[in-house]
Amino acid sequence: MIAGTDQDYSNGVLVSYIGPDDELGVFGRAVKSGLFWLDPEATWRMSYGLGQNMYTPQDTSRRVPDPEDRPYAGWLYGTVGISADARNPDGSPRQLDVLALEVGLVGPESFAEETQKYVHRQINSEKPEGWNSQLHNEVAFRLLYERNWRASDKWNLPLVPLEGDVTPNVGLALGTLATYASAGVSFRIGEELEDDYGPPRVRPALGSPGFFESVDGFAWYIFFGAQGRAVARDIFVEGNTFKDSLGVDLVPWQLDVQAGLALQFGRFEVAFTHVLRSPQHEEKGRWNRFGSINLRTRF
Repeated sequence: MIAGTDQDYSNGVLVSYIGPDDELGVFGRAVKSGLFWLDPEATWRMSYGLGQNMYTPQDTSRRVPDPEDRPYAGWLYGTVGISADARNPDGSPRQLDVLALEVGLVGPESFAEETQKYVHRQINSEKPEGWNSQLHNEVAFRLLYERNWRASDKWNLPLVPLEGDVTPNVGLALGTLATYASAGVSFRIGEELEDDYGPPRVRPALGSPGFFESVDGFAWYIFFGAQGRAVARDIFVEGNTFKDSLGVDLVPWQLDVQAGLALQFGRFEVAFTHVLRSPQHEEKGRWNRFGSINLRTRF
């Protein structure tokens, strides 16, 4: 609906909650003690989420999908994570580390087929016909570690009353769902930039863990960036891990390029992101584009 396409990464929804600063509970404290190389004086936060993703081939009108295109796949999952937000002596951000575990179901029990068909009926869109060939039911997981660091102090632009910052990042994911290493950089330019890391996004896309700081009144910023990934495994392209299923050959080197706008109103923020993603499988070799809308609030 946002980008005018319905293929590859067709849709994703994620609802998440970030807990209060340094209230970790027994589980969080145990994980924190294992992350011994991080700054113990950082601000630590727990996060929890529930999401659903769906992936489709290019031609969804075929009852028998193109065997040279990616398979239909759904992913219903829960996620739990912990982040360490390290600051400089003046309180400005220095480094953000995130460890997260996603566990869920791939296949019919993800209810992606029902969700997509329901939405298509509501918007009078063409019915997707090939879900009978989707990946089989399988429990899958992905363990992620991500590091973001502020490359420099917040800087002021010449001639205009705007601020900017630069945030490089690296990451690693291991699991039956996906295995990859990533590296990228993001930039923000705007008015009254707060000391956070920009809007979150559904992984594996470039984004932040979700927390942000309130503003007095209204503020805005534009953001843009890129992330490259070296991918060894992607269940949504290659098919089931433990069962025979449809699947195609994976492109191991992938790239996301994104740009967007965020608007902040006190304790609320709305952000729109447009993403261009390089080919993920060899047979079709097409670039994919999609949009993302993010809403978040502090309470």
